[in-house]
Amino acid sequence: MQQTFDMTQEKIDRYGDINGDYDIIHYDHDYAVQRGFRGTLAHGPHLSAFTCDLALKKYGADWFRHGRLRTKWIAPVCPGDDLVVELAGDGTITETVNGAPVVVGSATIEKD
Repeated sequence: MQQTFDMTQEKIDRYGDINGDYDIIHYDHDYAVQRGFRGTLAHGPHLSAFTCDLALKKYGADWFRHGRLRTKWIAPVCPGDDLVVELAGDGTITETVNGAPVVVGSATIEKD
């Protein structure tokens, strides 16, 4: 299961409004570039949310009761990036930008 999302500054801004994280690295392009990034950075939990959307489609309502998400953010995602989110049959998560991994992990069902 795979889906592509276009990352925009508007999406980053809106996510920041939801989670209350107003760190300048997410909002000031020049500041982010001065720190060595290509642009502002998407919030890590925002990237995990895209995987949760796929997990809900894969597992249905069981995802809410028994879902387990494990993610590791390993590279930045910036405005203008096309984020490819893949949830494999075994629950392996791979999120990539231009073919390079940015998030890895798993989304599985673990019943008691």
